[in-house]
Amino acid sequence: MELEITAARSPEDFDAAIALLQSRDDNHHPLDPEQLRRARLLLLARRQGQLLGCAAIKAGTGEVGELGYLMVAPDARRSGIAKSLTQARMAAAREMGLSLLFATVRAENSASRDNLLRTGWQFFGDYLSIRGTGNRIGWYFFPLKADIDALALMQQQVGDRVRLCNPE
Repeated sequence: MELEITAARSPEDFDAAIALLQSRDDNHHPLDPEQLRRARLLLLARRQGQLLGCAAIKAGTGEVGELGYLMVAPDARRSGIAKSLTQARMAAAREMGLSLLFATVRAENSASRDNLLRTGWQFFGDYLSIRGTGNRIGWYFFPLKADIDALALMQQQVGDRVRLCNPE
């Protein structure tokens, strides 16, 4: 049973992804469905027609894209779906002509952190959440082109957030 990854095209595709994302048991920040509908790209992972996961390149413009909205159904986790969705977003970003992808991950989300590192991403640093929660947020990046200053582009994304000391 092969995993099929396709771009969301219909309102029903988006509704299915929204339902999956809203089923999360660790949803610290409620999903804004309209924000998801504006994503540059929303991918769906299905096996035999059953939705097992989704992931997006968030809305935005320019040469830098942000990954987000990655969710794998609880009974399908640890089967490579997150990795497949991440790799598919990286390939799609290249096709879109993006120069850099970045992602932010809460410190306690070791599965997402590991997924990024296993797919070739680089750790940029831990920063305090700007939401005032005190949460530690890891920033990761993946250059899609060789002739860019990835660190400068990342610093633009991070802005004036407070960097935390990272263990060596």
